Amino acid sequence: MVISMMICVFMWLIYLSIEYYACNSEYRFAKMRIRFIERERRRQLGGRMPLSPLEHEVNQQLMAMKLVDEQVWNIWRDYQPRPHFLSKYQINETLMYNLLRAMPKGGLLHVHDAGMFKTDLLCNLTLYSDLWACIGPQGSFEDFRFSKSHPKIPPQDDYFCNWMLMRNFRLQSDDSYEKKLHQSLSLDAHSFMNASHLAQHMKRAHRLIYGLVTYRPIWPTFLMNMLEDFYNDGVNYIELRSSLPVLYDLEGSNFTILDTAFSVITATNIFRSSHTDFIGMKLIYAPVRQYNDSKLNIYLRNAQILKAHFPNFVVGFDLIHFGNECDLPALSTNLQLLHISKEIDFYFHAGESRCVHRTAATEPDENLIDALLLGSKRIGNALNLPLHPEVLKAMRRLNVAAEVCPLSNHYMQYVNDMQQHPAAYLIAAGYPMVIGSDYPYLWNAAPLTDDFYVAFVGIANSGANLRLLKQLALNSFLYSSLHGDEKAHAIAKWRRNWDQWIVSFVSQG
Repeated sequence: MVISMMICVFMWLIYLSIEYYACNSEYRFAKMRIRFIERERRRQLGGRMPLSPLEHEVNQQLMAMKLVDEQVWNIWRDYQPRPHFLSKYQINETLMYNLLRAMPKGGLLHVHDAGMFKTDLLCNLTLYSDLWACIGPQGSFEDFRFSKSHPKIPPQDDYFCNWMLMRNFRLQSDDSYEKKLHQSLSLDAHSFMNASHLAQHMKRAHRLIYGLVTYRPIWPTFLMNMLEDFYNDGVNYIELRSSLPVLYDLEGSNFTILDTAFSVITATNIFRSSHTDFIGMKLIYAPVRQYNDSKLNIYLRNAQILKAHFPNFVVGFDLIHFGNECDLPALSTNLQLLHISKEIDFYFHAGESRCVHRTAATEPDENLIDALLLGSKRIGNALNLPLHPEVLKAMRRLNVAAEVCPLSNHYMQYVNDMQQHPAAYLIAAGYPMVIGSDYPYLWNAAPLTDDFYVAFVGIANSGANLRLLKQLALNSFLYSSLHGDEKAHAIAKWRRNWDQWIVSFVSQG
């Protein structure tokens, strides 16, 4: 019986071969071309994602909208590298953008706390009484502090300033201070000479933002506003990267990182009680790297303490930098990381660099190798991944996702032309990947929609469709820190929201 079946199959293959080669060359060329295109389509991210009949209907309308964005708005056809991406291209005016804003995008797995507070709200805080500003020699804002008396906080080594009441500073200044304040708290109006200049600005922005929002009476309100903003943007799960800035009060008392963590947990629980489809927020403890990593042991001890106190909230550890990876030692020089890897998961930034002077011994791209060998569960802003085929192969085998933050890559001056973004290859080849937003409010972007839009319309090829969007949303749970029933429950909630969105889209035409 088996032999008979094998003979039948063999004869059928011979028949197909005879039929194929009996055709003319044009027909054979067309058939082979179709097969190649189909193979590539199925290989790309989401290429094998099944769609329901309703989803097929949505997909047709989606592709028509995408064509409008490409042909009518000409955003990508006439694209020129410019520093003011979102102010030049009003992407939020397109039908596609509004569709993506309403779409349940699942989880946001790469975002930093300093980029989650709206710049206008931060500027409004400077009108409060009892706010002191530390002003540099050129009138620059270097730090903020709410205090009943003159703050006893000396400047650090990399800046100099003098404290004065903000209301007195306003009286002595012309209206230009408002523009300078806005520029200090954002990244949308700057061009930087080099990575060190950019890192200096980012470090100052962090310091200013933390000085405003970590005033203890203000902090809970800002957390709730942030959660509401992200939820309204189609995000129902967050993995927050934060160094847990220390809260303080008007008397000058400082609290602890445990107090900060507890306040985030409390705000999240309150928000979940009134938003039943919001899954929650987890923490990746992410302090800033020093030039010699002198504080690494302190950071690792903090991570252990946090994990012991809040095991379900603290899910990982990262070391962040401000676009100056080239100036920092390789991850492999910090052998302490090997000894804590069994206690807490890693989610490292790596390969986010464009170094001018490279040597075999200090190649920053090798952080990609180090991150992988240290067991990083995802790799953040890994722009140089396509240069490392062995790392890519291992990431696919180990199910390690790349965290792609398109607008951040643009504003941090790594990528000018989105159509040349390295993630285009990751999408085309179907590598594990999620979309993040990094510091969205620093460049006046939505929490996640703007990055989804740029990835879908600007980075992915023109054939990318609903399958890609659905896969990216699903990936935000598949590659999250959630486990077991918690992950299954989260995906089930997201699927309900997704199905409702599909029905709503079709009913609205």
